[in-house]
Amino acid sequence: MEDTRKNGGHGALMYLDLDDFKHINDSLGHQYGDILLQDISKAVSRIEGISSSCYRMGGDEFVIIVPPESYYRIDKIIEEIKDAFATPWYLKDSDYYCTMSMGLVRFPDHGDSVAELIRKSDVAMYAAKKSGKNRIAEYSDNIDSASIHRLDLEKSMYDAIKKQCEEFEVFFQPVVSKEDGKKGKKGKKGDPPCGR
Repeated sequence: MEDTRKNGGHGALMYLDLDDFKHINDSLGHQYGDILLQDISKAVSRIEGISSSCYRMGGDEFVIIVPPESYYRIDKIIEEIKDAFATPWYLKDSDYYCTMSMGLVRFPDHGDSVAELIRKSDVAMYAAKKSGKNRIAEYSDNIDSASIHRLDLEKSMYDAIKKQCEEFEVFFQPVVSKEDGKKGKKGKKGDPPCGR
């Protein structure tokens, strides 16, 4: 970031999170999860332009910095990251696929502080996960406003619960068979859904 301030140019920060990594840990054990994390680190750090700027943030999350001197090949870097996850990882005598979701921000376009860039790349990464996982999303103000709206909605709901649900009114609609009037677990085709 200092280089871009002094000399102009651009850089990028990518926030990468493994999809369903918990399944690997749960089914194979944490020792194989650790091996997978090491293999992914090695594969990503072999990519030209980011070999010395890939960092594990914790758990199954990585931050990758594309410095200004490597920015010209950012499209190629993204393709090579995708390629690394397109092939299976060999664990416990078998091949396993593990995909990733990634958020991308560019500096100084999307911000000029580390905290701001990490936050925005994290927001973009969650947008990638929300749109079906195994995707890459670039940060935009639209993504951020949707994320802020969701956080505001969550906060409002927690505030309402603290007030002993004074702001909520709950309605239940039982599902009843039209033929015999007995309660059923599932409605028949054409029945209105519960809650309406």
